Amino acid sequence: MGIGKIAVLIVAAIAAIGAAILVRGIASGSDASSVQIAEPTIIKEPTGLVLVAAEDIEIGQRVTPSQLEWLEWPEKALIKSYLTQETNPQALENYSGAIARVRIAQNEPISSRKLINSGEAGFMAAVLAPGMRAVAVEISVETGAGGFILPNDRVDIILTREIEVIEGAELRAVFVSDTIFKNVRVLAIDQTYREVDDEQVVVGSTATLELNGDDSQNLAKADASGDISLALRSIADAGFETAGDSRSSGFTSETSDQIKVYKYGKTSQVGLQ
Repeated sequence: MGIGKIAVLIVAAIAAIGAAILVRGIASGSDASSVQIAEPTIIKEPTGLVLVAAEDIEIGQRVTPSQLEWLEWPEKALIKSYLTQETNPQALENYSGAIARVRIAQNEPISSRKLINSGEAGFMAAVLAPGMRAVAVEISVETGAGGFILPNDRVDIILTREIEVIEGAELRAVFVSDTIFKNVRVLAIDQTYREVDDEQVVVGSTATLELNGDDSQNLAKADASGDISLALRSIADAGFETAGDSRSSGFTSETSDQIKVYKYGKTSQVGLQ
């Protein structure tokens, strides 16, 4: 083979190798440019504003506006009982001043079952202090301090009754009055649970009072044995008693200075002088 032919073959081989390298480079460049890094897709879930507790709220606590707030809540996690801004735009204002029926933790959604407003069923039970009872007695303008007693005032309870006393050999009827309970909280007058703006007096026929269990029984006995009157106390007297403590001043249905007299088949209480 001639030198010329060998040179031609060498040149052809070099050209083939160069073409192969060129094709491979183009192919690899094309693949690299076609590869793209996929960015993560963030899907934002739809939310709604739910009324929640801004801080822990205890049972029986009166809620203030600062203890409630609107918080974003996933729509798929919404429950019908939740108070949302869409369905209850005035919920924050409407439930300010309500009473908590259960303990509510911070950021816990509020429902109408957890808070109760004045006048709603169950409100009185929520207002009562632990260990206390709500007892109603009949009053009038004369026995209710002229109508100037309002809910959350403090009163003394006075029992007036007629007894017979022995004077010599005769019996004489006299009226006696005793303060049987002191510093008692007034829960309501008739159906008025709280003082109304610009209202100076509440003239009602029934006063609901807060007493413990034993005092409630003694009040019922006193109410059956005579007439009950309420004496309004100074506002400065509020807060000196502990919830559950007795307000009794020593009243019993039968006092030590009285005896029972049986006359013509009838029984009467007779005071000793």
